[in-house]
Amino acid sequence: MSKTPRLPRLLCLGAALLALAGCTTPSASPGWDQRFGESMRALQAQQVVDPAAPQRHAQENGKADGRTVREARERQVDSYKAPPPSNVINIGVGAGR
Repeated sequence: MSKTPRLPRLLCLGAALLALAGCTTPSASPGWDQRFGESMRALQAQQVVDPAAPQRHAQENGKADGRTVREARERQVDSYKAPPPSNVINIGVGAGR
């Protein structure tokens, strides 16, 4: 016969079974699950000024020749080579008084 009391083992087993049973129950909120993400989609739709704009302007693509694209790319790459000059205003430094 085992020297371990049976009651604590049975309580632990029962608690484990209840925990597993709680994990397997179907969703308690089917109404929430059906409307999941609805508010986010509504907020995104409210931020769009004109939802039909992409369809209206689909034919108006900005065509550019190779030279224009190459020069734009070169200007963009050159903008990272040297940082822009900083605007530092020194007030009262080196006044010589």
